[in-house]
Amino acid sequence: MEETETFLAIARSGSLAQAARIVHISQSTVSYRLERLEKRLGRRLVHRARGAKSIELTAAGQRYRELAEQWELLVSKAARIREVPHASLAMGGTDAISIYLFDTLVGELSARLPQVRLTLETGRSGALCDRVVAGHLDVAFVFYKPVHTDLRVRTLAHYPMVAAVNDPEERAAAEHDAEPLPLTALSGLNEVYLPWGPDYDLWRERNLLREPAHSVTMVHALPPVLHIPGSWTVVPAFMADDLYARTGCRIVPLRDGPPDRTVYWAERKRRRAGNASALQELLAISFPGLRS
Repeated sequence: MEETETFLAIARSGSLAQAARIVHISQSTVSYRLERLEKRLGRRLVHRARGAKSIELTAAGQRYRELAEQWELLVSKAARIREVPHASLAMGGTDAISIYLFDTLVGELSARLPQVRLTLETGRSGALCDRVVAGHLDVAFVFYKPVHTDLRVRTLAHYPMVAAVNDPEERAAAEHDAEPLPLTALSGLNEVYLPWGPDYDLWRERNLLREPAHSVTMVHALPPVLHIPGSWTVVPAFMADDLYARTGCRIVPLRDGPPDRTVYWAERKRRRAGNASALQELLAISFPGLRS
């Protein structure tokens, strides 16, 4: 390594004296290293002319310079590997999961793996799972259980569905009412519909909830509509505290309510080597916001 570094200094500067200043050694040591390198290779690399102010490379020296510069580049790339974070992770979630659950997940993961490099995406469940299959995401957190030969799917958590009700006459009620509310008690109010999935839509049909007063497609658009007096909606329990804080809606469990929302983990069956540790740490984190 020392001989190659010294040779490159000679080749680039064209002078033994200048090469000595570059590598911070004496000129005699430069000459010694060059002779040792030539002896080891069995080729003369530098023309030595008496009285010449600069040196020239032989044909063998030119070829060795090319190889030496390739070696120098590889050494530089190898050194940069140590500077790259030890783990990287690309994860996606539906908008509700990203908004309400990622904060805790990301916080705990970064505490466990301070150097982890994260890429976060949000989208619909089907599109996120397609991104995992294509290798663009390492893991997706979704509400529907995907079926694909290339995916490994785990059930992470079940969240009961609760009603968030903007009832001006009940503003003095507790933040969360313990007594389940029959759906008929809400029939005279204004439903705000979110598409929570086919099983949720089936529950609505069984309870004759045909035409909602308002509809939103993404949960971040929900709070403004819930400020309308008399409005109500159904959400997973992990959204309850935030909705109460932002809208003043009381949170009420429903009698014979819709099925729980299940959060699924979807990853490729063949993990990337660089993200295995991050995925293991992520799995070890207790899923946030779960109500017993």
